[in-house]
Amino acid sequence: MPTFADMTTWDEEFRQLQTEFMRGGPARLADIDEALDRLERGTAATLADLKRHFHKLAGAGATYARPQISVLAKDAERRCDELLLVQGQPSRADVAHWHEVRDGLARLFMEGQPANEGAEPPPAVATLHEAPVDSRARLDVLLVDDDPDTRRLLRSVLQHEGIPVREASTSEDARAQIDERLPDGLIVDVRLPDGAGYAVVEYARQKSDSDTLAVLMLSAAGDVLDLAEAIHAGADACYTKPAEIEPAYRKLLQLLERVQADVPRVLVVEDDEFHAAFARRVLESAGYAVDVCSLPRQFSEHMSTFQPELLLMDVNLPEISGYDLARLVRQQEQHAALPIIFLTSEVEMESRIRAAKAGGDEHLTKPVHPALLASAVAARLERARFLKTLLHRDGLTRLLTHASFMEQVQQVIDRRWRTTTGPASLVLLDVDHFKGVNDAHGHQAGDRVLATLAGSLRQHLRRTDIIGRYGGEEFGVLLDHLTPQDARRLIARLLGEFATLDHSAGRDDHFRVTFSAGIAGFEEGYDRHAWIDAADKALYAAKASGRNTVIVSGETAPDR
Repeated sequence: MPTFADMTTWDEEFRQLQTEFMRGGPARLADIDEALDRLERGTAATLADLKRHFHKLAGAGATYARPQISVLAKDAERRCDELLLVQGQPSRADVAHWHEVRDGLARLFMEGQPANEGAEPPPAVATLHEAPVDSRARLDVLLVDDDPDTRRLLRSVLQHEGIPVREASTSEDARAQIDERLPDGLIVDVRLPDGAGYAVVEYARQKSDSDTLAVLMLSAAGDVLDLAEAIHAGADACYTKPAEIEPAYRKLLQLLERVQADVPRVLVVEDDEFHAAFARRVLESAGYAVDVCSLPRQFSEHMSTFQPELLLMDVNLPEISGYDLARLVRQQEQHAALPIIFLTSEVEMESRIRAAKAGGDEHLTKPVHPALLASAVAARLERARFLKTLLHRDGLTRLLTHASFMEQVQQVIDRRWRTTTGPASLVLLDVDHFKGVNDAHGHQAGDRVLATLAGSLRQHLRRTDIIGRYGGEEFGVLLDHLTPQDARRLIARLLGEFATLDHSAGRDDHFRVTFSAGIAGFEEGYDRHAWIDAADKALYAAKASGRNTVIVSGETAPDR
């Protein structure tokens, strides 16, 4: 397969693909020879196989500016189609014609048929950026620690992974570097010569584009690292140095991979390696993550492991047509809205009708211009992501809907059934006297209270935490790898801040609101309903004790 690791321009890459295509001629001719031999011996299903081989050559010849190859192969493919349509048997004249086409193709491959006279490689899309050789090279980590040994150790392991590293030894230097360029990852010691590391984390989190920032905090043995304070400041995880440097490093890589995981994922279903290479190069240049499935029997595995957001599917595949594969996809509820773009060299209206009936969103004809391919994929992905947001996010708070939140809870439970992964805490929060807020200040004011609380949760919880609108004025929070006691301190801190906020329903109408919260840690044997029920009972206890408090399941003393 062609690789692009040492190339820097689209022209070079296209020329390389052309060269690889021509070098692959003998292997393609061998496939045609085998199909013709089996056809002459009367072996079943060979006419469809022969048609598929000619079809692939017709499309690839057009894609790589080899028009004579494309014309010859297309003529042979058309003759196959005519017989398949009437379910007829090929005559000696048909077989002789295909042999003539095969010999003509062999001459073109042997002569190294020149590209189309005056033809240039299809221009790369102007808005596309060059795909990096290693996507980690785009990442950037800032180490903030006054201990040179710690910095040296972390710098070594990160650079070994190909991740660029910047360093700071004081909070002042760290702020200056954050102002210069916000990093993708931030590792901060809890104690710095000119202040606490918490302030550096808070400073970084206040930046408008810090939503995907991965943050770890470190503390030396003997230093006090307040886990609730660290999470409140914006840390994703906390570790002790030097003993936990290795798990800290692994956690950072995991968080950085989640940053990259937000890149839209496109699965190319194409059995022709050169068509697949062309599509991969165009889409990777556009910034998409691309996976290729060349065998339909492996399609389910690719869907499960890659979890694509769009399918780019060839119509003529071995064993099953792209149309039938699309129908199978549409039968699965979770993929009902998955965009499917068909790629085919067929231009007849019938093929477009079949694509629509199979559930396709668009039908592109080979050879497809890179700009058209990238634009079609971008448009379908944007629409799909918008629909996904409508389905899974609450319109007022932009948090997960009840159903989506419960799905996430179930996934956490499933992981714990498979392996022990540490503590987890489930929190249910309920705004106190919310009906009274609506009655006294109006429903619009009540909506603003809910939106404000949602914003506070998003701001002060980790990116890995799961937050949803459980229903009405009730919210759910799943804090993975956090004990109920640490969760209580964190939620109590949030409650204290929220209770001091002044809400407004007009010029002279100001008021304050509190919430109550119940917390349940995950226990062995819990299913989703048992875990929710434990948190709900703790919330009820918090309400019964006078509200404006946080209670952990199994405890009675409120935390105000």
